[in-house]
Amino acid sequence: MNCIECEAQISAYLEEALAPAEATIFEMHLQTCSSCAELLEGTRAVLTWADAFPVYEPPPWLAARIVANTPRTARETWRDAVVGVWRWLIEPRTAMGLLTTVLMIGWLGSAAGLSGIGDIVSIAENPAAVCYSAYDSAVRAFYRAPLVTEIQSEIERLREIS
Repeated sequence: MNCIECEAQISAYLEEALAPAEATIFEMHLQTCSSCAELLEGTRAVLTWADAFPVYEPPPWLAARIVANTPRTARETWRDAVVGVWRWLIEPRTAMGLLTTVLMIGWLGSAAGLSGIGDIVSIAENPAAVCYSAYDSAVRAFYRAPLVTEIQSEIERLREIS
């Protein structure tokens, strides 16, 4: 037996709940380990000290007062749940967050070229089409950018010179 197992069995030993073989092994460990023997004596002293505490009878009104002051919890109905969700939705932070989300999704949809329910249905049928459409519009916008047009014209001018 090691010290960890001994510490785990101290209470059972003091209450005489160990089997005779386990109690013998426990006592043999106590003979060889002074720290566990000291721990056993300290635990025994604490239990003896606790036995000296006076026991007071509770006043007769205590149980009724505890029951009267215990909050009652009623089962939540579906109506309560819906009202709770509604209160959460109309809270200013939540409403503003939802509004911002709807506006951003609408803006992203219009940026991707979506204009109505038919477009959304076509996206559901072929989600890759949105990527291709967005890529195509991005490439076209790139080549129409003033800086790119200027660079291309400068390259053409340099080709003519050389």
